This record gives sequence, C-alpha cells and structure tokens, in this order.
Amino acid sequence: MLTSVLLRRVFSGFLILFLAASASPAATKDAPSKARGTAAEALSAHERGDFVKARDIWQKLAEAGDSQAMNNLGVLYDQGKGLEQDTGRAVYWFEKAARAGHSAGMCNYGRMLESGRGVAENPQEAAFWFDKAAREGQAEAQYNLGRLYEQGRGVEQDDKAAAVWYSRAAAQQQVEALARLGHMHRMGQGVPKDVSRATLLLYAAAMNGHARAIQELEELFKEGAKRPPAMLFGQKLDDTDRTAMRAALRAAGLPVVREDDAFICDIYDVRRMISGAGEMAACYAPGKPSPLGFIKIDYAASKVGVAKNIVQMLSSRFGEPSAAEGGDAHLWNLGSVLVATQYVPTHKLLSLMYMVPRTYYLTRQEERP
Repeated sequence: MLTSVLLRRVFSGFLILFLAASASPAATKDAPSKARGTAAEALSAHERGDFVKARDIWQKLAEAGDSQAMNNLGVLYDQGKGLEQDTGRAVYWFEKAARAGHSAGMCNYGRMLESGRGVAENPQEAAFWFDKAAREGQAEAQYNLGRLYEQGRGVEQDDKAAAVWYSRAAAQQQVEALARLGHMHRMGQGVPKDVSRATLLLYAAAMNGHARAIQELEELFKEGAKRPPAMLFGQKLDDTDRTAMRAALRAAGLPVVREDDAFICDIYDVRRMISGAGEMAACYAPGKPSPLGFIKIDYAASKVGVAKNIVQMLSSRFGEPSAAEGGDAHLWNLGSVLVATQYVPTHKLLSLMYMVPRTYYLTRQEERP
C-alpha cells in the first residue's frame, strides 16, 4: 500500500534533520553521479556552476552517442544555464536522447511537445513519449501522463487511468502526483472517496511545500469535526518564531540542551515538564524571523501500552486521528498544523511531532556546524 509508508517517511528523515537534513527536476535527476572520466568531470563542473565546461564535455559525449549527455545538454539549453537559452537546441537534444531510449530524455521531449516550446505543440505525440518513459518507471513521465488523462489532452479523458499513473508516480514520492491523487481520493474522482487516504497523500505532498496540498488539508479540516488549535507553552504553533518560542520555553523553565542559531533545531530536556518524555526539539525555517517548522518530542515507550496511552491522550485532546497506518503511526489534521505520532518498538520509542506544513519543508536543509 502506498499510504503504508507516508507517515513513516517523514519520521525517518529526522535522524538526518537532527544532525543536518532537493529534489532535482526531472530534467536532471538522471545525471550520472557514479560516472567516470569525462562524464564525471562534466557533472563536477555542473555542480560547481561551471556550465560552459559541462556543456563542452557533454557536447562531445552526446555527439559520440551518449544518451545521458544528450539529455543533460538539452537541460542546459532549456534552462539557459551559463549560456544563452535555446529551446530549439534543447528540443534537438531531448529528441535525440528520447530516440536513443533515455527515459528522462523521453519525458523532457514529451514536455516540450506538450507545451509547444521550441517545437510545434503536439499533445498526442507528447502522450506517446510520456507513456514510453512512464512504462520504464520514470516518475515525472508517470505524473505527466496521468495529468493528460485527467485533462483529456492528447488522449481520451479517463480519470481511472489518471489515478493509476498518479499512483505509480506517488509511490516514488513525486510530489505533484501525491497532491493530485490525494485530491482525487478526497473528491472520489476516478477512485473511491477516502478522506483518510486523501489526508495521508496530501500530507506527504504538503510536507514538501506543495501549496495546493497545504490548502486542501486546511479545507478538509474545516469540513470535519471541530478540533482545538495546536498550542504548546502558550504559543500558537502556526504563528510563532524562534524568538517567541525561546522566550516561552525559558519562561516555562525548560532546561536548555542547545540553543544556537547555527543549527536548525534547538534542543531541550523536558523530563521534568512532560511525563515520560526525554528530549524535545524545536526546529525553525532559515532566515528571520525564523518561523517554527516543527516540534518533536521523544517518549520512552518500552511497552506498546505506553504508546497507546499517549495516542489516547492526544485523541482526548484533538479527537480521533484523521488517518493512521496500522497501530504504530497516527495523524491529526488541525488545518494549518499537523500532529503525528510514530511508535518504533525496536527502539522502545514513541515520537510526537507538531508540524507546520507551510514552513516545515524549509527545514529540510543541512544544519550548519
């Protein structure tokens, strides 16, 4: 099941986020990170912003028949990185890559055909190339093909087919597909109406900053049973920042483990304040005034009964969970704030998180030493 991992994916990122924590566009995600020789030199040049050198190397490789270089060269011309944008040349190299069997090249060529950029608009042929790439597992192509089926553009309109392709892309965490599939489950469009499943899918997209998914979660909140706002230590979590939160936590007497602007997360010892809890992390988006992104509290839970008690405590406050994955992960949609728990029996730990979707995704960057 796709949704069986959506809650867990966000929690799994926190081991990275605590110490440190982009998705490349479809056009560049197939770059040869393990390539050798001149291909590796081109990639290194691209990563450090020397696009002219990257272009020169990829040009030679592309002319020698390297389909990855053809696609990468198309990307440079399409985006105008370090050289004059030239959609005609971009189309030329994308088509070469597509006909050489490169899946990202197929997707990119289809994208140019669909939009009529550098070539005559041809949604039917775009659908052909999206389909070829989608069947090879290219997530962006799967999303694009689903979108064409939903719109009835270049193919016969078919919501069920759209949902199938969105589902395949969403299984690879393609953010737009997560949002569209979530919407379809919310509305019962091409799939059974399922608010719980819709909530999980929209949540996964919202955690990546997808504006429409964030909006739909707020709409679902307004449509459901009334729930209280997310408040901690007197702070309205969707309307606080680092300065205000620090002041509130100091006023509450929480012992500081770390408060350092060089890090995304401030850490506090909450053992005396919250029964059963250990550490709490308050994590913020970069910049000023550094709005709150999320709060994470860890509880020692040697037995499943302890975890269940914490979930029951949250349910008594916020109502029944909006969605759940088995008995180990639960999600409450409070509109502009999401509350989630995950129990990890192997670590005898339950983690509780309060997340602000519109700023959470901004915290997914490396912490500065």
